[in-house]
Amino acid sequence: MIDVIFVPKQKVKSDVCVLIDVLRATSVIVTALANGAVSVKPVSNVRKALAEKTSNMLVCGERKSVKPRGFDLGNSPTEYSRERVAGKRIVLTTSNGTRAVEKIECKILYAASFLNLSAVVQQLRRHRHFTLVCSGQNGGIAVEDVLCAGAIVAMCGAKEKSDSALIAESVWKCSDSVFRSLCESKHGQELIEIGFLKDIEYCSQIDIHPIVPVFDGTSFTLRKTAQSGQV
Repeated sequence: MIDVIFVPKQKVKSDVCVLIDVLRATSVIVTALANGAVSVKPVSNVRKALAEKTSNMLVCGERKSVKPRGFDLGNSPTEYSRERVAGKRIVLTTSNGTRAVEKIECKILYAASFLNLSAVVQQLRRHRHFTLVCSGQNGGIAVEDVLCAGAIVAMCGAKEKSDSALIAESVWKCSDSVFRSLCESKHGQELIEIGFLKDIEYCSQIDIHPIVPVFDGTSFTLRKTAQSGQV
């Protein structure tokens, strides 16, 4: 069974879950790890993030889409170059994506975006059941997250699907351009207004990073993979 949660307002309980925050937390997680970061630790607030700052720990993220004072990097995936993050540990706090992690209870948690779409789909084919958790935007549905969830549902093939999974799949099938859909989304419009069009261009790319971040209970890393398709 494939299920999709459009907004995690309550605890999400499932053996296997996938966190989706296309604009921009999971795109940052994927990019940072692809460029050599050791780990990305999601935390819920700015104070907790700053408390973890060390010479080898970059404090990163956003509030109201911009980098808070004292942070090393913001929430633009293009900031996470190999030169900047290789060998570093990252603590990340964002308005939606990192907070959604706290609402997920599962045995296995992956991070997905368009950037690593096919790699995630390949991993999910090993599981009989999983739940796609869209982070949403300020407590509401974010079309960019639903679009990505729909792409995963469609690409995973003939598995049993919940009604919400079917809705997400239909959103994906109705879109003729990821970039256009992201630009037309509410959050996309907000990012464009404050000068982050390049982030949308970057986040709309498909399959540029063939990796699957996995949460180890504290941080997302590339060290673990699912063992079987029995969950």
